[in-house]
Amino acid sequence: MKHSDIAHYRQLTALKRNFTARSRRFPPIVEPAAMVDVVLLILIFFIFSSTFVTRPGIWLSLPTVEETGEGIPLNAMVVTITQQQTIFFNDRMIAMEELRPAFERMRFEHPNTPLVIEADEQVSLGTNMRVYQFARQAGIRDVAIATRRSIAEDGDRPWER
Repeated sequence: MKHSDIAHYRQLTALKRNFTARSRRFPPIVEPAAMVDVVLLILIFFIFSSTFVTRPGIWLSLPTVEETGEGIPLNAMVVTITQQQTIFFNDRMIAMEELRPAFERMRFEHPNTPLVIEADEQVSLGTNMRVYQFARQAGIRDVAIATRRSIAEDGDRPWER
């Protein structure tokens, strides 16, 4: 190698620098408080952006009995009869004449589903028996009448406590 080549090489190596960090690098740490803030903000966003559908309610005063029988499964069909003789079948208002075809349709779709009749204690026995008769004619084998357990004071309703 010539002298000029050696000098040229030294000049090039003098220009080359190694940049190193002045402090050691550690992996980034996610602060738990910041994560909790983010989760709470997302939760609040979803709560305020969602819609809550409330079902219209009707007040029923079910007849009381000393001892109740067995329970009915949660997936049961429900007929509700109010004091004003308004009839609801699975939370949908329905006329008495449309009840039997609705029973037949539901029995075809869900063959072994029981039926629960929720009737206000002011509803006549004839109306209850008519609904029961429609259910039996439609082929529904398990029909129950909803009651509530008797409480110490007569006339005490659970929603008035």
